[in-house]
Amino acid sequence: MGLVCCKSETDNKNISIIWDNSITLPSLDGINNNKGVAGAFSGFIGDELIVAGGANFPVGYPWTGSQKKWWSTLYSFLDNRDSEWKIYNDLLPMAIGYGVTVKVGESLLFIGGCDKEKCYSDILLIQKKEDSIIITSEHAYPSLPVPLANMAGVIIDNKIYIAGGQESMIQEKSTDHFFVLDIDNTDAGWKRLPSWPGPSRGYAVCTAQDDMIYLFSGRSYGPDEETIMHTDGFRFDPVENTWTKLSGHFPVMAATAITWKDDKIIFLGGVDKILPTNPEHPGFSNAVRIYDTKTNILDSLTTCPYPVPVTTSVVMFNKETFYLCSGEIKPGIRSPQIIRGTIKKGD
Repeated sequence: MGLVCCKSETDNKNISIIWDNSITLPSLDGINNNKGVAGAFSGFIGDELIVAGGANFPVGYPWTGSQKKWWSTLYSFLDNRDSEWKIYNDLLPMAIGYGVTVKVGESLLFIGGCDKEKCYSDILLIQKKEDSIIITSEHAYPSLPVPLANMAGVIIDNKIYIAGGQESMIQEKSTDHFFVLDIDNTDAGWKRLPSWPGPSRGYAVCTAQDDMIYLFSGRSYGPDEETIMHTDGFRFDPVENTWTKLSGHFPVMAATAITWKDDKIIFLGGVDKILPTNPEHPGFSNAVRIYDTKTNILDSLTTCPYPVPVTTSVVMFNKETFYLCSGEIKPGIRSPQIIRGTIKKGD
């Protein structure tokens, strides 16, 4: 555990990333190591990192018949070397995961998500009051038009955009929903926008750069339907209310992405092909790729020295430092590590 510096092997702006995996989710009982969770909500309130909810397999693995467990625990951690985790057991009003987190001012919104039985349309408001984290679950913000989990989302210009996902855990089927909520006019509620010109999907990657919204990859699925992984990409113009299909190949399903400078998107890991869920699974990609929104070129940047999780969130602490919060490193296997990356640009 510790610091590792990995430089880009391309000439792509001479970018390097300093990696650190020294932060780990704390034990819940003081005895056993934390297994980590996939699908957690996460974000910063001030300099305090929040990781909440999610799911794991406490005993065994999917291929041994182990049951998946959803959590209502919230963890918080101050971004300094002397910090210790705070654990808020059962702080969430339900055990939930696989939704979207956005930051609004000095608050976080946990949007949608699911448990074993159903998907949710609720929005939870997470705030800091004195030295404690509090949650408001009643009428803080208008609920989603439909229950959703495994969707993608982003906030830009005080508007929250939600794309894709699924409405049910009984009949799991990807959707092509695309909704927007104006934070400055919440009384108007969520509005449906035109969907991207492509298949429905869950587990996509959504981010915003230069006043545009980008949607990448994901997979289509449904009852009695073949699961199809997508490597396409789309750009949405909020002013013109139109989509543009991007040329290129984006093998980043269930990855995370951060924006860099004015015209770059950095993808962290992802699933580049679907393999059987068994003990021989090699793990997901640890490739770090960089996309230039001006030239429409996706390039290899570097590789992370640690297993890169999927079905998780990446959280920006400042313009250079990001946190990958726990997540899934192989099907059914979580990591309790919080991977911190600091982006450096040479002369």
